Amino acid sequence: MGPQPQGGTSSGVVRGDVVALTTALVACDSQNPGPGEAAVVDLILDRVARPAGFEATRVEAYPGRPNLLLTVDRGPGPHLVLSGHVDTKPVGDALGRWSHPPLELTVVDGMAYGLGSSDMKGPVAAMLLALEAFARTPGRGRASVLLTADEETTSAAGAVALAARGVPQCDAIVIGEPSGVTRAWESIAVVSRGIACFEIHVTARQGHSGLSASLGRNAIQLAAEVVLAFDGWAPPVARPGPVPCEPTVNPGMTVSGGVAFGTWPGAAVVGCEIRLVPGMDRAGVMSSVEELARRTVGDRGQVEVRPVADSRAWAPAVATDPSARVVRVAQEACAAVLGAAPALGAYPGTTEATHFAPALEVPVVASLGPGWLSVAHGPDECVAVADLEHAVAIYARMLASFCSEDTATAPQS
Repeated sequence: MGPQPQGGTSSGVVRGDVVALTTALVACDSQNPGPGEAAVVDLILDRVARPAGFEATRVEAYPGRPNLLLTVDRGPGPHLVLSGHVDTKPVGDALGRWSHPPLELTVVDGMAYGLGSSDMKGPVAAMLLALEAFARTPGRGRASVLLTADEETTSAAGAVALAARGVPQCDAIVIGEPSGVTRAWESIAVVSRGIACFEIHVTARQGHSGLSASLGRNAIQLAAEVVLAFDGWAPPVARPGPVPCEPTVNPGMTVSGGVAFGTWPGAAVVGCEIRLVPGMDRAGVMSSVEELARRTVGDRGQVEVRPVADSRAWAPAVATDPSARVVRVAQEACAAVLGAAPALGAYPGTTEATHFAPALEVPVVASLGPGWLSVAHGPDECVAVADLEHAVAIYARMLASFCSEDTATAPQS
C-alpha cells in the first residue's frame, strides 16, 4: 500500500465526479510510445469541453498528436493556465506485476489504481472540474486548462511546439504533476530540474578474442570504466537556485556494443543523463563530461561525447521567483483546503516548465498536483481519491483568486 490520503478541510466536490472522469481518462489508452493522444483529446472534447461550452483550441504540430487549450473568458482580468499532459508511460514489461488491469481505474480502500492515475490523468480530471466550477461562478478574468501531448518522451509534439508558437498567452501557468515524492502535497515546486542526455562513444582495437591478452582493454571494458568514473564526480554549478536542490548524475542509462562471441569489441556506446539545476551552463557541463571521459580512457582508445538528437540534449532547469503572485495564490489555496501550505521545493524530474517559462516569459509553478512520484511509471500506479478531491478544490480556489484579483493594486510577480 502506498502513502495514505492526507487530511484537510472538505472540498465540497462530489466524489463521483472526479473519480468518474479519471476512470474514463485512464480507460482511454494514450501510452507513449503508443497510440497517441487523439482519442483522449476527443473524449475530453465530447464529454467535458463541448457540454460545458468551453472555448477550445486544438494545436496539432504532429499528425495524431494533438494539444488542447480549453478556456473560459469572464472578461478583463488576469489569465491563469492549469496545465497537464494526457500521454502516459507504457505499461511495458511490468504488466504481470499489476494487481489490477492498468487501463481500468480500480478503487480499493480510498486508493485509485490505474495507469496515469497520478501521472497525470487524475490531476487533469481535477483541472477540468475546476474549470467547470470557474465557468459557473460570476466574476472576471480568464482561466484555461492546457492539455499537452508527448510529455513522456521529448515533448516535441507538445510543449516544445506550443512554446515555439507562443502558446498559451497568459499571466502564469500551474503544472499539475504529482507534487510529492513519497506522500501527497509534499511541496509546491518553484524549480523544475532540467535534463541533459548524451552518449559517450568509445572505440578501441577490434580483433580475434583468442588474442585478447595482446589487444588491450576492449571498448566495452573502457566504457564501463567511464561509467564508474562518474561515481563521485560532480558537474559544475555556477550559482544556487531559489530553493535547495542538487544535480543528479545518471551514467549507464543505455549500453550497446560488441559484434559477436569470438570478436574482441572495438566499439561501445553508453547513454548518460544529468538532472540539471538552476545555475548550470551547457558548455561548462559538457566540457567537464568530455574531460572526465578522455582522462579515464587515456591513450587506450578514443572517446567522443555526443548529445542526443532531440530536446533532451539540454532542457535547462528553470526557477520561478518564490514571491511571484501565482506562488502566493497556490500557497493560500493549499492552506485553505489542506489546512497548511506545503513547503516550496524543487521537482526532482523535468516538467514542461522548462519549455514554457523561458519562451513565454511568465512564472510557472513546476508542480502542484495530487499523487507522488514513487508510484509513477511503475506497476500499481495510484492516487488517493481524497487527494483528487482536494486537487479540484485547490485548483478552483486558485482560478477564482488569481483571475479575479486586481493586478493594478496586487503585489506583482
